[in-house]
Amino acid sequence: MQKPVATQYGGTNARVGEMLVNRMMPNRYIEAVGPFVFLDHIYPYTLPEQAARPDGSFAHPHRGIATFSYVFSGSLEHYDSRGHYGKVTAGGAQWMKAGKGIIHDEFPGRGIPQENGMFHSLQFWINLPPEAKEEVAEYLNIDNEAFVKVDLPSDAGTMKVLIGMCGDHASPVKTFSPQFLYHYRINPKSSYTLETRTGLEYAAFVPTQEVSINGVTAGNSEILAFGMEEGDIVISNPQITAADVLVFGGAPYTDPIIAEGPFVMTSRAGIATAYRDFFNGDYGTINYNQ
Repeated sequence: MQKPVATQYGGTNARVGEMLVNRMMPNRYIEAVGPFVFLDHIYPYTLPEQAARPDGSFAHPHRGIATFSYVFSGSLEHYDSRGHYGKVTAGGAQWMKAGKGIIHDEFPGRGIPQENGMFHSLQFWINLPPEAKEEVAEYLNIDNEAFVKVDLPSDAGTMKVLIGMCGDHASPVKTFSPQFLYHYRINPKSSYTLETRTGLEYAAFVPTQEVSINGVTAGNSEILAFGMEEGDIVISNPQITAADVLVFGGAPYTDPIIAEGPFVMTSRAGIATAYRDFFNGDYGTINYNQ
């Protein structure tokens, strides 16, 4: 039996500087999938030959969430107001627990040759439980080699554990509730069946090449959300080149979700406090001279 597809959504395009971004969630159909409350897909973007040095133009605050930025191609740099710095290339990721407040700046990396001159990535926001929203910020820079990669049965492709666990395989990313994010790369003319767990919420994101997921064709930056009924998720790739699919979700978030701008709290009062602390300078400032 296959898990029913409840929603299919193609996102809404927006400009972030010179980059074109597809805003996948939240949307009028999907508020959250487990603790995941936000997904931006940064379309493949041809970088200038010499990327400009950061000047803080795109620095912005966060509170109440963890961000997870994953790089398909190119490289990504990170600075934040707690003194963290990192740079990752294709296949790597940056995780940041905003906790009770931080300012960060992310941008395509300088000084590293981009794959075919192209930058392509995505970013998730992961809602923190109420107690973690009041903790000090943390940061983790994760190279591609640090993630566990598993060969799928019948030479169907590979699976990379980005967040959470799959069997005995665990991601280095810190979690605060049952949650998962898997990157599947399905070989040409192949399929894979994922057995789901009862009580967890599931969604799939297909960044580029079309695949069939439980009989529904999806691709070119589309998201599918599944119903809570029991059943498998069957990913089939009828194409002659490999295809990428990200499957994510977790335990339902049971506290109120109040989001405004870059802050996600559990009450309007929490949002007001987040803004007050930001304008009071409590989140610090970024030192770019690292």
